[in-house]
Amino acid sequence: MKLKKDYTSFKEGLKRFETAMTGIPDRVPVVTQMHEFAMKELGIPAREFYTTPEILAAGTLEIQEKYGIDVPVLDYDVYNIEAEALGQAVKYSDCDMPDVDRTKPLIRGKDDLKKIKTPDFDADGRFASVIETIRIFRKLIGGAQITLRFCAPFSLAANIRGLEPLIMDMYDNPDFVKNLFDRIVEEVLAPWVMKLKKEFPDVKNISGDDAAGSLPIVSPDIIRDWIVPSVLRLRELCGPEVYVPNWVGEKYLKVPQEMLDLKHQVCSGFVEGQDPDVEELGPALYKEYADKKGVPLILGIGAAFMALNTPEEIADRVRHYIEVGGKDGRFALLLCNLGATTPPANVKAAIDAVRKHGNYS
Repeated sequence: MKLKKDYTSFKEGLKRFETAMTGIPDRVPVVTQMHEFAMKELGIPAREFYTTPEILAAGTLEIQEKYGIDVPVLDYDVYNIEAEALGQAVKYSDCDMPDVDRTKPLIRGKDDLKKIKTPDFDADGRFASVIETIRIFRKLIGGAQITLRFCAPFSLAANIRGLEPLIMDMYDNPDFVKNLFDRIVEEVLAPWVMKLKKEFPDVKNISGDDAAGSLPIVSPDIIRDWIVPSVLRLRELCGPEVYVPNWVGEKYLKVPQEMLDLKHQVCSGFVEGQDPDVEELGPALYKEYADKKGVPLILGIGAAFMALNTPEEIADRVRHYIEVGGKDGRFALLLCNLGATTPPANVKAAIDAVRKHGNYS
């Protein structure tokens, strides 16, 4: 596939999204995470796709434009970047997204904490590659705003310590965990976020990816006592542009709003709900909460649902979420993390349904 040198066509979609976050646009905008889907569509080996800035930037835009996505989103194996630069082993292949080697945790005990120090962002790991990818991506869309990404404190801690040992440490050795989080935030993430801000001084959104900080992986107490404070500390050091939007799991609580309240502490600019939570609880719960807080709403169609169901079922869910969540504007639809196994027909069905049911006029 021949990649272009100009994707400024996304300016219309970006304007639509900006309007949707404050009022009523012409139609509901669509946002997506689709780096694995784009890799499959392009037919490029994963090892090359995730390590070549020109391919990652232009290739992602090519597939987003092809399927009619409104908002250009630069996503990749975000969870690996900081961990790999610190010395955590990462597994690469030609077929799958890179992932940390969970059999070889970087931090095995107290003495290993000294390994967590501020990296050289020009030389260590793929930091320089990430910066170059962002630079190319923004140039291709005419310098428009995008969301920059980093691995949030808890997910980074889980990747270099191991999820189960980290949770056990919280009960058996809380001082160790506090030192671990302090080093991660102050020695690694804060300097990295500040580096991003220096390279892209007009940036407005810096999002921390934190899938591990979700129910039932962790409990509400762990989120409240450990995860929220680490995000707030990072925001204190780096500024209000920093937020964490992607915790899930409120369906497991008797009072789901308790989880939404925790999420609101670290992402106060909008409310985000994803399947299967929205599927089980219903979109009205999220719409009511967003209206109560006076913020826009983003509802996500689940990755598994997108991969395993029929185009007709996907179109029905898109219509339902738009009819409930999109009432009176301040709404966007998210297609969550489209994978290499997501049928292209399902992506097309979702976009067609938005164009059919999402017009405010």
